[in-house]
Amino acid sequence: MVENKTVWEFTNQRKLNRKEFLDYIERKVFRTIRKYDMLPESRKIVLKKSGDLNTVVLKHILENKFPVTFSAKSNFSSKNLSDVSEESFKNILKGKYVGPKNSKRLHMPLYDLSDKEIGVYASLVGLKGKKVKRDKRIQELFARFMKKNPDLEHNVVNAMEQLK
Repeated sequence: MVENKTVWEFTNQRKLNRKEFLDYIERKVFRTIRKYDMLPESRKIVLKKSGDLNTVVLKHILENKFPVTFSAKSNFSSKNLSDVSEESFKNILKGKYVGPKNSKRLHMPLYDLSDKEIGVYASLVGLKGKKVKRDKRIQELFARFMKKNPDLEHNVVNAMEQLK
């Protein structure tokens, strides 16, 4: 395998090879945990067992530094940037948007990662999981908007942050 082959390109044309991309994703998860002070005092991570790709990736990243267990009651959510931005977008379209819920965001280590980033990471490290089912109509509409603005997910989440 060629280590210098580009596996990810940002909208600003910065390119990452396999090692750089894996490091980038892992650093981003741990930076999010620190930024929002998510780590419980026990330093034990409890995830809801679901088998979805986000949970599989989150477990893989976290288990190198913390004990990770599964339970019906979790202290971390596997929701990511795509989940949060599409959910907010859907609520805005339906006229039901009431502002960000801080307590939910505070326990989402994948908060700053998109479905695409998580999919590439999983593929590179050989992880498999189910895709999370979302409203297909909203996903298609969101995807059309993202063609014109590739940073739409970040923009939606940043706008939510400013509404706090």
